[in-house]
Amino acid sequence: MQTLLLLSVLAQAQTVPGPSTVAPGVVAPWTQGASFSDGKRSYKLYESAVLLAEPSPSEEVAAQIRANDVTATVVLERPTMRIWKVLDAKAMRGKVSVLRPAFHDIASGGGRYRVPMGLVCGGVRRAADWAEVLSGSGASCLPDFWYPPTLR
Repeated sequence: MQTLLLLSVLAQAQTVPGPSTVAPGVVAPWTQGASFSDGKRSYKLYESAVLLAEPSPSEEVAAQIRANDVTATVVLERPTMRIWKVLDAKAMRGKVSVLRPAFHDIASGGGRYRVPMGLVCGGVRRAADWAEVLSGSGASCLPDFWYPPTLR
């Protein structure tokens, strides 16, 4: 009887929203951004709000990134790609045009990420803007992604 009374009281109580998992003014670490298709199936991608990719790394671009965000750090560096962690990836892409977004396959932002680099159409690989990679994928063209190397 006490359990029923308690449940009825709780059912009538107003709930107050709890604190947000992201502090005001801080960018969430990922957002649902886009999808791509292989011609048979569509795949969701979640854009990282803090990771950026710099194809063909250069010191000039690194200087621009550091000038716009003093907290910017290099997460991964390879001869063909540099991955940066910044406060706001979209804002940084607006300031430094050569940067590309990093996408996660999982909504939580965990797991492996990918960077759209181009399209493969009729067996021929060509470079493309990241938005074109996602919108142009389908039965005739497949997206070409750069993946970070996995350590074994």
